[in-house]
Amino acid sequence: MAMKRNKEHKLGGSPKPTSQRAKPARITAEQEKLREWNRLMRLAEYEAKLAERHKAEPNLEKKFHQAINALHDCKALEEWFAKNTPYPFKIEHRYHIPLIASCACGYLKKMALSDNQDAIKTLARLSVDMTETLTEFLIGKSEAAKSNEKLIQDLARKAEGLWDKQTAEAWRKQQTPSNAELLRSIACELPYWPMLRFCNTAANSKKQFQRIAHQLELGKECPINVAASANYSLETPINAFVWKCLRHFQNVHSTIRLELNRPGPAKALEEAIEPIVFQKVESPPARRAFICGMINGADVPIYKASYSLPPLTTATAKIWADKAIVLPF
Repeated sequence: MAMKRNKEHKLGGSPKPTSQRAKPARITAEQEKLREWNRLMRLAEYEAKLAERHKAEPNLEKKFHQAINALHDCKALEEWFAKNTPYPFKIEHRYHIPLIASCACGYLKKMALSDNQDAIKTLARLSVDMTETLTEFLIGKSEAAKSNEKLIQDLARKAEGLWDKQTAEAWRKQQTPSNAELLRSIACELPYWPMLRFCNTAANSKKQFQRIAHQLELGKECPINVAASANYSLETPINAFVWKCLRHFQNVHSTIRLELNRPGPAKALEEAIEPIVFQKVESPPARRAFICGMINGADVPIYKASYSLPPLTTATAKIWADKAIVLPF
């Protein structure tokens, strides 16, 4: 027994008196404030993410420059096709730049909504620039559009001695749609249209807006009242909420129609809705996992019901409110 006690004494030693035990360190008020500061700043999380990114992709800056160079190469190639593709294929040629721009602008919008100042300024600058260009398209024709019109006339004249009478007649009737006609499918669902507004009221042309709105058939299929006598404002929170809901339904219904009208076997409504349900795309096949879709799976019955509703009018407003807006949201 003595040997056992000695062994225990040798290995563990006798316990220290209570008075000699280490007391837990007390956090001072200054240290507590510093902890709270670091928690709010999230410095540790930020620095850990930087280190993780550098370790995973040490050449990220190089990849960025490669992406920019690839974009420039794509733009140069598509510019060539825009100028040299035979008519009428040139005006209908599918380019990659619009898809890339749409994706990039979507990311820019998300960054701006995250309160990134550089993104907000870039969004504002691009919005002004694009609004100027859009207005120019609607009040006149670009040099490329004028060149295409001349080309059509030349081809029509050549067709008379080259092809049969029916083909020659078809070429004579050939014409490119105006920019207003191209944009009607977008404008008809909206109650507003982007145009520049000036500080000096004399520069704000009401007639020009009315003329463009008429050409675009602005609001023709919009679910809210777009009449000049309508007495409401989207600055009112409840009106803004309802319009946001309706815009969401417009986008979802438009995608459903696109799926139903695709070539191939007829689809049931459930099959047309399935591709827009939120789902996680794993890697592979994606480069990295991400979430895609427009609606939650649990909400599919709402969109099935709303898709079959009659157009929204004063008479059908209660049905829409009950089945598509108030109860679901």
